Amino acid sequence: MSLWKRAGWWWCDFTVNGSRYRLPLETTDQREAKGLEKEKIAKATQGTLAAGNLAALARLSVDEAFARFLPQREAEIHIKRLSRGMEDPRTEAAYAKSESSHAKPLKAFFKGKRLRQLTAADLQAYQSHRMGEGKAAKTVNHETKLLLQLLKRAKLLGRIHDDVQLLPLNSEPRQMLTPAEKQRVFQTASMRPEWVTAYCAALLTANTSMRPVELRRLLWRDLDPENRLVTIRKSKTDGSSRIIPLNDEAWSAIAALKTRADKAQVYGLEYYIFHRQFPKIDPTQPMSNWRTAWRSLRKEAAKEDQDAGREAMPRLARLRYYDLRHQFVTELCEAGTPEGVIRELAGHVDPAMTRHYSHPRLAAKREAVELLSAVKASPQTGVSGGGYVTKHVTKALPAEILPAQDDLEAVSKIPVT
Repeated sequence: MSLWKRAGWWWCDFTVNGSRYRLPLETTDQREAKGLEKEKIAKATQGTLAAGNLAALARLSVDEAFARFLPQREAEIHIKRLSRGMEDPRTEAAYAKSESSHAKPLKAFFKGKRLRQLTAADLQAYQSHRMGEGKAAKTVNHETKLLLQLLKRAKLLGRIHDDVQLLPLNSEPRQMLTPAEKQRVFQTASMRPEWVTAYCAALLTANTSMRPVELRRLLWRDLDPENRLVTIRKSKTDGSSRIIPLNDEAWSAIAALKTRADKAQVYGLEYYIFHRQFPKIDPTQPMSNWRTAWRSLRKEAAKEDQDAGREAMPRLARLRYYDLRHQFVTELCEAGTPEGVIRELAGHVDPAMTRHYSHPRLAAKREAVELLSAVKASPQTGVSGGGYVTKHVTKALPAEILPAQDDLEAVSKIPVT
């Protein structure tokens, strides 16, 4: 251990667990410097004091620190996904773009300020500033968490961690679709050829619980046409690999996609079922998403159409694609399906996740409390076995991709590897 003065300020130099620390104590008083040195040594012993490159990172300005940190994060994400068999350059690029976007307002607000100078009050001021600009609490939380990760990398998080809180989120309780709403969504999705991909994907998710990432990774060889099974090989988590039976609605979507692939001459066992469409068709690459089509069709489904005798359903305008997966779990729960079976179908490792995805509909809740009545009246809940069954909706596929009976039989003859 040693203390010395440079330009009027005291510095310390010591080694802990093989790491050398040369740090400014930012004081001109020798007695105070000795106390600060002991504090630094204690932090170094606890592993909460940066040394070497990390100490250099702490001395950088916020924008310079992000310039060094973000490329490291991108490499870490790539290695992590590669180790789990989830390599996807476009997904990783989206992560990098998202974090770069979150870093911009942080760099602007803390411009010129060194990373080690940041205090809990600074972060609270940033949160207030962003909320004052009308930003959503969820967005501000993403930005705050990114800055906290940077501070953690520089070993600076411990001193402010307890004083920084993320903003509370007002999560709106999600209510599952009624049979009428569900039928409206799928009837609307079948109206336009440009919505075919979103329509088929929605049918598959609502009937198999497959996540969007699982659909995009499906290859034709993952199908077992003879037994109507699909194998999920790669998913969000290691425990999500599973085999799912396909019912009539799900199989009609597969048949429509097979017909489209045949017409475009892009069918092959090693080709993607949901393949890239733009800027040109490439069956060797998965498509990115069907977000634009989904947003358009849900907006259309929510509209009122007096000529067609259709009332407005404003809830559909906010329907997330992922809600179809919640719908799948909820309907199976209401049907009395054992939780273990639901967990296997949905690819849930944790039973608590299955319960999180279950959102009993109001009609089901009403029917349940009616059981408490001494004399149970006939339920007028509107719950029935109707909805978007094949005879009503899947026959509404656009004519140019609607599979004939021969096509359905042809799909059943897809060779199985």
